[in-house]
Amino acid sequence: MRPRAALILPLVFAALAPQARTAGPVDAPEVRALWVDAFGAGIRTPDEAEELVLEAKRANLNLLFVQVRRRGDALYTKGSEPPLDAPAYDSRFDALENVIRVAHREGLQVHAWVNAMPVWRNEPPPCDARHVFNRHGPSATGSAMWMTTAPDGATLFPVGTFVDPGHPDVQAWLPSIYANLVREYDLDGIHFDYIRYPETEGALGRGSAVGYNPAALGRFRRATGRTDTPEPGDEEWMAWRRRQVTHVVRRVMLEAKELRPGIVVSASVIPWGSPPADESDFADAAPMQRVFQEWHSWLKEGIVDLVVPMNYARESDERVRAWFDGWIAWESRHQHERRTVVGLGAYRNSPDETLAQIARVRRTDGGSLAGVSFFSYNAPFPRTEPPAPVQPPGDRLAFLSSGTPDTPGAFTAPAPLPRLPWIETPEHGFVAGVVSAATREEADDVEVEIRRTGLFRWTHRVRTDANGFFGIAGLAPATYRVRLAGTRDPEGAALVAVTPGKVARADLSARAR
Repeated sequence: MRPRAALILPLVFAALAPQARTAGPVDAPEVRALWVDAFGAGIRTPDEAEELVLEAKRANLNLLFVQVRRRGDALYTKGSEPPLDAPAYDSRFDALENVIRVAHREGLQVHAWVNAMPVWRNEPPPCDARHVFNRHGPSATGSAMWMTTAPDGATLFPVGTFVDPGHPDVQAWLPSIYANLVREYDLDGIHFDYIRYPETEGALGRGSAVGYNPAALGRFRRATGRTDTPEPGDEEWMAWRRRQVTHVVRRVMLEAKELRPGIVVSASVIPWGSPPADESDFADAAPMQRVFQEWHSWLKEGIVDLVVPMNYARESDERVRAWFDGWIAWESRHQHERRTVVGLGAYRNSPDETLAQIARVRRTDGGSLAGVSFFSYNAPFPRTEPPAPVQPPGDRLAFLSSGTPDTPGAFTAPAPLPRLPWIETPEHGFVAGVVSAATREEADDVEVEIRRTGLFRWTHRVRTDANGFFGIAGLAPATYRVRLAGTRDPEGAALVAVTPGKVARADLSARAR
């Protein structure tokens, strides 16, 4: 059972998908999510999708993060990227459209899980000439080469080849992928993964040797007036790289909300190593230092609706278990009026150990965390040597509801998703726009003022991305004057009315400066 305190918390997750009609007892609202990766069975065929959804329903889960983009490919047909090239997948089959239909029939939400930055691994290049690795990979020249690099120009990292979020074309291309999914499919949410720079071999004390794509490095030099190549741990360089990832997150969120205000934007995020002691301590944690992912600030700014820290801790390791407990305690205290779902590495733990982690998540700070997500459908518990007997179809997730001989089940009855009040009954709105200029460089990193008119003339200042895009969340309803900082020319200003839950557009011209 959930702690009594959980029943009186504000219900935080917008139940936007149809909720299944169930007879009998129902648990308190809670996120019970499952990551369904595209490297194995899940959604690739109609039969796989039926089995997945029915198995998830029997386990009393309520949300599926379904991977529809692994590395620059697609398990859907209404997009521009080439289809998944795998023997088990028919490229004519729209796996995303099918699983949405099946899941909604059974009352489960579907969020499209998209790997943002990784596009290939150390294997033969993709067969399809349209693939981003073939068009903009290491063999491309000049600004057509989009990959992030080490200082020596190397593009292959332990987790593969990544596009560079500091490249201007990447900052336009990635948001278009997410926007297309929101536009074309009846999704309940979109889900970031790998929204960061790649990790490297061996962690440095501070910083990481990534992000040195020539176009990105040129932008950094123009923005700072520097001419050198910064060291991996250079503070100004690290802050600049974090901003590039955040630019992508912000644009995706604002464009998604403009298309569909009720869409939920979530992100799998990094909680590696020893947990922070307090809020300021997060600056020295692995997300900020190793992969330049300032997800704590995303919550504060309101550019994600929820985060899913991947707390993949092996329960049998005493030190790692302590880190797990420290991280989930920190996560519960720093949600900033958004919500956190704890990602569990079920593949590292026995069913009993996973059930024990669920119980601790529920107890943390009186049950203030929104719920849990399991990695993954294809590996819900460890593979053993010699291999354990293969679980019959439909039984892989059964321990979550029915328990084990030693531990009661965690999800003994269905539960609705909690509500996100800022989506269902919003009190604030958004502004987004583009600064146009004669050249891309003139629109890059431009300061924009967003000032409320009337008696309480609060002024917010934001900066554009590499393509002139800017935006802000969390504005009180009012009329705002949006203009380029340092100019009073009418051509460089716009008046916009901000209304709750909506995105107001304010496009400007840099020629007015």
